[in-house]
Amino acid sequence: MPATEPPTQSFVTLEDLHVGQRFSAGSVQVTEQSIIAFAKQYDPQDFHTDPVKAKNTFFGELVASGWHTASLAMRMIVDTMPKMQGGMVGRPVEKMNWPRPVRPGDVLSLEIEILELRTSDKTPERGLMRTKNTVTNQKGEPVLEMEAIVFVPRRTA
Repeated sequence: MPATEPPTQSFVTLEDLHVGQRFSAGSVQVTEQSIIAFAKQYDPQDFHTDPVKAKNTFFGELVASGWHTASLAMRMIVDTMPKMQGGMVGRPVEKMNWPRPVRPGDVLSLEIEILELRTSDKTPERGLMRTKNTVTNQKGEPVLEMEAIVFVPRRTA
């Protein structure tokens, strides 16, 4: 029996994308347990790690770390964006804002909009893509707003 070739992965390039293009992802439910587990390891503050102590903090309740929210957003971005040869390599995150906290039970969704596409001045085989990433809760309220630039391979240099 002859060997079969694995299916070929189809990757997008700068030429396959356009400004204004949108991608949506979600939903991801945030649990009290996941908030506490993340915070104990990466952001151990009372309003992230202890529901009782959180009542006497700025938030008055247990809330997710902003970095937890950003990590969930990154997972949704990777799961949603078209695959690029070599992966999605980030350049700067130019803006990051957490307009409201994420609470236990919140269900998060993501919308990505391509704001800009251009060829790299230094490396013509790559392009740069600027995106606006907005994570919202189940009420449609933004909980994370971020603009970022990532490398995108080009089909032609």
